[in-house]
Amino acid sequence: MAENWLIRVYNDGTLAVLRECIAPVELGRQDQRIGETLYQVSPAGNGGVRLAIAPTDDLKVSRRHARLEGAGPNRALVRNASDTSSITFDDGFVLRPGQTHEAELPIVLRFGIRVVRVERPTASGEHLIEPLGNIRCLDEPVAAFGDDSGWAEAGTSTIALASSGPLDARKVFDWLRTMIKVLQSAASDSDFFHKTARAVVEVACLDVGRVLTRDSGDWKTVAFYPDHEADYEQNNPPSRMILNRVLAEKRVAWLDPHDDLRDCTSLSGVSSVVVAPVQSRSGEVIAVLYGERKIKSMLASAGRPVSKLDAMLMEVLAVGLSTGLARVEQERAALAMQAQFEQFFTPELTRVLASQPKLLEGRDQEISVLFGDIRGFSRITRHQPPAFTVEWTQDVLSTLSECVLDHQGVLVDYIGDEIMAMWGAPEAQPDHAGLACRAAIDMIESINGLNARWQDRLGEPMGIGIGINSGIARVGNTGSRRKFKYGPLGDTVNVASRVQGASKYFKSSLLITKATRDRLGPGFPLRRLGGVRMVNISDPIELFELGDPEKTDQGEINAIYEEALCAYEAGEFRKATGILGRLVSSHGDDGPTFALLARTISHYVEPPEKFDPAFRLPGK
Repeated sequence: MAENWLIRVYNDGTLAVLRECIAPVELGRQDQRIGETLYQVSPAGNGGVRLAIAPTDDLKVSRRHARLEGAGPNRALVRNASDTSSITFDDGFVLRPGQTHEAELPIVLRFGIRVVRVERPTASGEHLIEPLGNIRCLDEPVAAFGDDSGWAEAGTSTIALASSGPLDARKVFDWLRTMIKVLQSAASDSDFFHKTARAVVEVACLDVGRVLTRDSGDWKTVAFYPDHEADYEQNNPPSRMILNRVLAEKRVAWLDPHDDLRDCTSLSGVSSVVVAPVQSRSGEVIAVLYGERKIKSMLASAGRPVSKLDAMLMEVLAVGLSTGLARVEQERAALAMQAQFEQFFTPELTRVLASQPKLLEGRDQEISVLFGDIRGFSRITRHQPPAFTVEWTQDVLSTLSECVLDHQGVLVDYIGDEIMAMWGAPEAQPDHAGLACRAAIDMIESINGLNARWQDRLGEPMGIGIGINSGIARVGNTGSRRKFKYGPLGDTVNVASRVQGASKYFKSSLLITKATRDRLGPGFPLRRLGGVRMVNISDPIELFELGDPEKTDQGEINAIYEEALCAYEAGEFRKATGILGRLVSSHGDDGPTFALLARTISHYVEPPEKFDPAFRLPGK
């Protein structure tokens, strides 16, 4: 792609001229044989353009003294084309006749008392000096997203600006229809920029329309119209000086035909240019609409100067583009938020949150919280390679997560080999306790499939322990401003975590609290396990085991266990021991029976001075 350069020529320390040229550029003294004018830019015989930097009588400068070509991003290759004279760089390096030297821009070259500085225009607006000082701008800067102040008056006078007679009503209608199409274009439409570039041509009767965005402080063409003029787009980059003027002043600017255009090779063949800034919500210029009218144009408007009306129409298009870009940004943010939410929420809930983001604000809400833990994780993974541990853990947690989402739960967190989930927020769920329990039952059932995949490699079957509690918690972003994490905080959560820990001591897979039991409907096989004192929890918590609904003898086991538990709580340790002994004989794999039998025998052998029927957990 052609590259714009700004070239300053100094004569004995005084700036003589600034020219914007398309590389390659030939520098030399004025050649009167071809009628060349000092400081004029003209086509070079061997390609590129030529700039006369010294008069014909300055013999220290050869007629063809230097040729400058692009050598990559922000670099130039300088060739000394003179047969007799050297070129001195600002750092003291001397380029002898016939030699070449590559350097990073900007470069400063000395030809006797003539000094030439070559640089690439930046987007900072620092190059806003002649020869393009006659650029005309709209009276007021363009407001971000438009500002309707002043348009009432403009609406009554605009028609008179285009011509001395009235505007054709059909043309006004066509203008408005074209602009409305752009304004109504979907922000996600991949053709959005192209439609806008086309509208630049059609609305203002121009030959070329572009959309340029600022990328890392530089300008980048993202749309060009008409499509069939790809060669023109490649070889005729937009004028950086005009872009910088618009960037600095944040106003629509246009340049009418004038003689100085021939000295800016980026505008060769161009009779008029009009540029409109596109701003972000903060007022930063993030893009421009750039239109050109050619000298040799097939349009009826060929040679007609850009009018104030043309400039105002470009402003409307720029406001439309800024609105579209804002929608693009909003859609990207929404997609990013959706991708983030889908890690925690079901697709249905994600859609609700996208439309009702206030649901994520912190609030006190009744919920059910589940903690699930892989049993024996440290022992199993102690002799496994890390890659295996990661692969296995990901499969287990992914399977358990599906159980949560299948029952409309929220994935709150993964803590090592532990999963945390929640029901009842951000949307209220009247059956949050039941949903949590049904998800937990599915988790227990999923272990069979996991063992089928992993037991041979693990060397033993795996299991999980689950604890569920229900109550009021503070729900919202429990993460930080940098990392979002939606979840609950409070005693309800702490108790749920302790209940999961208690499942190890009861040798049970799934325990719930009385608070959860009280919120359940019928159909759940429950066994009361009694009160439990937990670390950092002041009052005992009554626990229940949620059994396997498919286990046919669970009702019988629960009835016998309840009889033994009542005897134990009454201090009748001998009676409780006998009942539990018979239960162990008939159901030797029942974990809670063994746990209660151990406590009963201990109290029977050595009765406590003050009996507390609540079981004090030895740890978390």
